[in-house]
Amino acid sequence: MKNRVEQLDGLRGIFAVLVIAHHHNAFKESIFYNNFFVINASLFVDFFFVLSGFVIALNYVDRIHSTGDFLTFLKKRFIRLYPLLFYTEVVFVLANLLGEHSPLKNVGGMGLSYYLYTSLDALTFMGSSTVFGGWISNNYPSWSISAEMISYVVFGLVVLTLPRFKYAAFAVIGLLSAIFIYSRGEYLLAYDYGYVRGLLCFSLGIFTQRLLSRKTYQLSAFEIPFLLLMVAAMYIVHQWDLNLWKLVFPFIFSIGIVIFASSAGIVTQMLNSKPFQYLGKISYSIYLNHAIVLIFINIVLFRFLKLPENEVMFALSLLSSIGLTILYSHFTYELVEKRVGKFLRDNWR
Repeated sequence: MKNRVEQLDGLRGIFAVLVIAHHHNAFKESIFYNNFFVINASLFVDFFFVLSGFVIALNYVDRIHSTGDFLTFLKKRFIRLYPLLFYTEVVFVLANLLGEHSPLKNVGGMGLSYYLYTSLDALTFMGSSTVFGGWISNNYPSWSISAEMISYVVFGLVVLTLPRFKYAAFAVIGLLSAIFIYSRGEYLLAYDYGYVRGLLCFSLGIFTQRLLSRKTYQLSAFEIPFLLLMVAAMYIVHQWDLNLWKLVFPFIFSIGIVIFASSAGIVTQMLNSKPFQYLGKISYSIYLNHAIVLIFINIVLFRFLKLPENEVMFALSLLSSIGLTILYSHFTYELVEKRVGKFLRDNWR
């Protein structure tokens, strides 16, 4: 198998856009939010975790043999994640401080100490844990970047210290994570124990890669049935309020990765097209940029311009937020992810 499966990049791009729709929730009774699909689109974060485990295992599961290898691995992952994480936190803090003294104020009465403390939580990759408390990050989607980095550290340590028993260790980690989530009675852990949710999904991604490394499949016929299964599962857990049954979604996403990594069907061809590939390429920027864009658009439309709060305006708000996020993410991808990342790679010896 190649070190990259392009159609999965396209799928990640689409899901990143759907997360924007999920967080477009200022008007919760709007038909553009108040439906089972958008309300449960937060589950696509779990797809990102499973896909990350798959990709990291594909590239590193047999390449960490020494402490030097482990540190090099962590350095590469840090350089990949940190520039944009740092940039978006700074933007959020500045925007919120401006808001403290602005007639367009969005968050009030918190002050510099709160913003700096929550930024410390995010910028030390502790935003999905209780190390500094269960703070909601300034850039609230960034908790998952903490969970991602913690998963990288755990992965590297397991591969380094238990090379012969790594898959048994990942199985134990995944099982213990599922048990912990069940014991909490809540699947959508984020700012307190989100790293546990991340470890469960990441571990499944590792086993997904192992399965695909052993056998080649031809699964084009299962593309549409999988998508129908995923949507049906989202409907069922929503309709009957089956919170803990959301534990099935990492497994559903794992199945989806197997199918689309083994497919050449019409959906795969669409995902491999340039527009969807580009969405996948900038999906990290889309994910970390969209919250500030949502806030900005709603302030402009409904506080500054004082547009009426109706479904047409909510649709305009959503479409504007998606379009502006993609445009903005093009520039942060080029200027922050690529250029700052290259600078760090070239100068961090």
